[in-house]
Amino acid sequence: MKPIVRPAAYEDLDAVERLYDELNGYLECHVNYPGWKKGVYPLRQDAEEGLRAGALYVAECQGKIAGTVIYLREQGEPYRDVDWQIDFEVPVIVIHILAVHPDYFGKGVGKALLDQAAELGRRQGVRAIRLDTYEENIPAVRLYEKSGFSYRGMVDLGLEEKYGLKWYRTFEKLL
Repeated sequence: MKPIVRPAAYEDLDAVERLYDELNGYLECHVNYPGWKKGVYPLRQDAEEGLRAGALYVAECQGKIAGTVIYLREQGEPYRDVDWQIDFEVPVIVIHILAVHPDYFGKGVGKALLDQAAELGRRQGVRAIRLDTYEENIPAVRLYEKSGFSYRGMVDLGLEEKYGLKWYRTFEKLL
């Protein structure tokens, strides 16, 4: 069963919020690779901002939202310090909050969300997809490498005080 990835609608916000909460509940009881915390990050307001920007997408499996992601075009200032394969200023998609419901781990949902970014980027004339993940998020690192992303170095996103997470691995996939 291949996930169907589509732009999110307002009606999806409750399900996306539930996915965030259930994923964070799972992470509280297991190894919390991304370092996310229930009630801290990610939140419904993150999904709402993504929806307002036309950048929130969901992956559905048999009518249930199994994953979600936000595809933005803006790169944060810390990305300027990364040794990208192509110039910082070129048009890119930056992936934010790629989240998969625990019931769908290992079922191709994360890959489908990354594949959609590449398809969308090609249609829009984007040259690369960029993203970051907390340095200890080993499952995400494996997914990105398996999906053709190359590691570009570590970056401090300035989130240590807010979230207690300092170093993030950056990845890039040329289109």
